[in-house]
Amino acid sequence: MLAANAQSVLTAMVAMQVDAGLTIAMRLPLLARGAFGDVGGQREASKAVVEKAVAMAESSFAVGHAAALFWWSMALNPLTPSGLGEAAARAAHSTLEPFSRRTRANASRLTGRR
Repeated sequence: MLAANAQSVLTAMVAMQVDAGLTIAMRLPLLARGAFGDVGGQREASKAVVEKAVAMAESSFAVGHAAALFWWSMALNPLTPSGLGEAAARAAHSTLEPFSRRTRANASRLTGRR
């Protein structure tokens, strides 16, 4: 089970990196136009800044929630070493999810893959 959780986190990270690369590649021309006064480019820049702040807040909440669940489960039923690894993988996955969801949505929106 630990290997499956680790694989799931790794898969999510690789997918997020691919989507982030696509988003950056598609956003750069828009941001450059925004620097020269284009309203659409300025809107895209604002969207990029706001979504990072919101994703960071969601991710912070998710990691706090995962930590609380971890300690609660430790108090009720101490984990084995493999259970500890599974809990760490779940915490990592829940922390990455807000960023992963946004990078996937941005890549789809900017490349027209909806």
